[in-house]
Amino acid sequence: MSAIAETTGPYRRLLGDPVLRGLALADVCARLPQGMVSITLLLVAAVHASMTTAGLVVAGYTLGQGVTGPLRGRLADRHGLARVCAACGCLYTLALLGLLAGALAGAPAGLLIAAAAVAGLVVPPLSPGMRSLWSAHAAGALRHAAFALDAAVFDLAFITGPVLASALTTGVAPAAAIGVLLVLTGGAVVLITRARPGGTARAGRRHRGAGVLLSPALRRLLVTGTLVNLALSATEVALTAYVRQHHALWASGPLLAEVSAGSIAGSLLLGARARGQESADGARRLPGLLARYALGLAALAAASLYAPLVAVAAPLAGLCLGPSLATLFNLASSAAPDGGGTEAQSWLSSLMNGGAAAGAALAGATAGQPVLSLAVAAAAAAAGGAVSLTLGRGRAAPA
Repeated sequence: MSAIAETTGPYRRLLGDPVLRGLALADVCARLPQGMVSITLLLVAAVHASMTTAGLVVAGYTLGQGVTGPLRGRLADRHGLARVCAACGCLYTLALLGLLAGALAGAPAGLLIAAAAVAGLVVPPLSPGMRSLWSAHAAGALRHAAFALDAAVFDLAFITGPVLASALTTGVAPAAAIGVLLVLTGGAVVLITRARPGGTARAGRRHRGAGVLLSPALRRLLVTGTLVNLALSATEVALTAYVRQHHALWASGPLLAEVSAGSIAGSLLLGARARGQESADGARRLPGLLARYALGLAALAAASLYAPLVAVAAPLAGLCLGPSLATLFNLASSAAPDGGGTEAQSWLSSLMNGGAAAGAALAGATAGQPVLSLAVAAAAAAAGGAVSLTLGRGRAAPA
């Protein structure tokens, strides 16, 4: 009983605070659309277009999102997260409705791709903004629990989001999936606006410096995050290639869900037990977490030599992923110049997306040998841990 109380205590305290409870609900509303958007765009575009065009629609959205991510983060730091999210949300709604109308009308492929790219360019900066808000509002022992909860919600969104999006698009109508996505996004913006009055002085400051990239610690964290997401993306492609080789493609979804389930469990359990909350403590903890993540991926690679063991090794491979990401995002907020938290998180998200693309490409190139792909993933995680060892040098003080 004492172990259960120790594990759940930080989360009970976090959700007992009205402002933090509102942020937790905003987190759910912000994350679920992230899990929905790719499959929604893919299925909406495929109503009258080819799958090649649908794939390019998703690529256009992802590229647009990555190009303007840091800029939207900087605007949020300078002019207020709620204001920028509201402005971007209006443009985002128009772009997605334009894409939906074009898809239903059988518009040319170029028009569909352009509409998706515009939607990506103006998507509200909710993901980096939520992490900046957690850093500003959750203090002391609750801060790591907040980032652990954020990591768990993120993983859960990518398990449930595609299922919800495909069910709405194919079972109801393409407009239903777009509508739910936009309602959730709008709900997150409203909840963020309501949470602002309870913020600290730090939450109201504006970053007007030369840029967050002047922080040496943040630059190291960006490299670390890129390598971690490279490992994650390579794992997803490698597991899919592995089950395809064994003529069991149906097992790809359950295996990836197992990795996510392990990540969620690790986020909640290890996040609740984390004691130190200062940036120095996180910098010491991150290399160990990434080393264990790399070992889990190496064990998964070894287990792939005997197929029945893969299902056992998959959740263990994800166990330290969630805590690693929670610590990484927490450190990024601390390493950012005062008032530049959203921009820092935006840079981290953009570069991690680049790492995901690189991981998918590397694993795709070695898809004929999934064991090698998993070994590449383990090596990338280990390299991320090695980079994070340097965080003790040149680390910026907590903002």
